Amino acid sequence: MASGLGIIDEYALNIFTDGSSYPKKKRAAGVGVCLVWVNESGDAEVEEYAPPGCQKATIDEMEIAACTVGLQEAKRFLKEKNHFKRVLIYSDSRYVVDNFFKAMHIWPNKRWIGANEMPVENIELWKRLRKEVNRCPIKVNIEWVKAHKSNKYNQAANNLAKQSAEMPFNRPFSHSETTKKWSDRSTRRGCVPVYGQEIKIRIISREYKNKAKTYEYRYEVIDLNDQSYKDLDFVFFDEYLSRNKCFQVLFNNEQRRPFILEVREELDCSKYKY
Repeated sequence: MASGLGIIDEYALNIFTDGSSYPKKKRAAGVGVCLVWVNESGDAEVEEYAPPGCQKATIDEMEIAACTVGLQEAKRFLKEKNHFKRVLIYSDSRYVVDNFFKAMHIWPNKRWIGANEMPVENIELWKRLRKEVNRCPIKVNIEWVKAHKSNKYNQAANNLAKQSAEMPFNRPFSHSETTKKWSDRSTRRGCVPVYGQEIKIRIISREYKNKAKTYEYRYEVIDLNDQSYKDLDFVFFDEYLSRNKCFQVLFNNEQRRPFILEVREELDCSKYKY
């Protein structure tokens, strides 16, 4: 099991990656890559890379992208130096590390459908990373490293990701139509219980999922008497709903696959704004 310390493998090309995303800067985002290898004298050599960032992206998107960029940068090293036995990617993203094997070997064989029978998140980015892994002439492994603790290379990647976000020249990876939320809370997938209840929500964002042929909505709970009041979560619905509108809807009873079964009525948002 990985220690999380990010110990350098002297026989590998070590790639420390990090992603950044800043909601207060209209979610400007970036990636940082720090390549580390041990030379013939036994000393560590380092090369850093901070490409232009994106105008808008989530932290998960940028963490995947950072791994892809790292492998792309590794190509010239693998041509010039052929003594490496493997490429070792270090990421402080549990999301990336925990899903890496599934993205490389399981999801592609299941048409990128997850355990909840819905398309996995960030399919195109995972596909790009898988393509680079398959192109690599030697084995690619990934390990988790504790974020911004005592590892200087992880900290360097973090600083590079911040620099990258200061140059948000690239277009977003995905397109989501969004309006400003009322709540001061962060969105947490799965935080709102789903048990076949009626619930009052306000639509914040909408994204059409081609694979599933349905819309994914980000919403906030607006009923003062609801235990999830002010919480933000995601739900699917086959029909089009307008952003910045309030609805009373009926949920299904599948926590892992939340769906709106029926829109009962449109509500007057002015009566619920907090």
